Amino acid sequence: MINCADCGAAQYEGTLFCTECGHELLEMPVEPTNVLPFSKSSRRLSPPPVVAYKISPTSEPKRITVVVPGSRRRLTIELADRILIGRSDGGTDTALGLDLTNYDGIDKGVSREHASLQLSDQGIILQDLGSTNGTLLNHSHLPPRQPFLLRTGDEVRFGDLLVHFFFES
Repeated sequence: MINCADCGAAQYEGTLFCTECGHELLEMPVEPTNVLPFSKSSRRLSPPPVVAYKISPTSEPKRITVVVPGSRRRLTIELADRILIGRSDGGTDTALGLDLTNYDGIDKGVSREHASLQLSDQGIILQDLGSTNGTLLNHSHLPPRQPFLLRTGDEVRFGDLLVHFFFES
């Protein structure tokens, strides 16, 4: 038997809380849960958005290589103006420039119209379109409908689907 340190009532060995007053009987210090390496990614501040009035289209198309590490496949897309990124569902006629359906897009939380890429004189602009599961740029959560500059080698997460973008600057 053990005695409660708060009220003195006798308790069975191994009891966690006193049956009389409710005081915790476990005297061992409790270790806090370890923070996982990627759990802070959603708390990072987003990079500064591109000032909207500075975005102007360019006439020179850009070839982008898209790497989906989970599938070990590379895609090449031609970006001339603006393309939609998402997944097809068969019921809509949305023209996607980057369709992530075949890369487990549905299971990984990619929205039908998840994000867009737009070519401008500043570079390639990435914008989340109010997707259900969000877009992360290099582990920073992007607020919806705000433009962000994409750089070659950037890591973008559409929902839980990881994608890398490469292009000539």
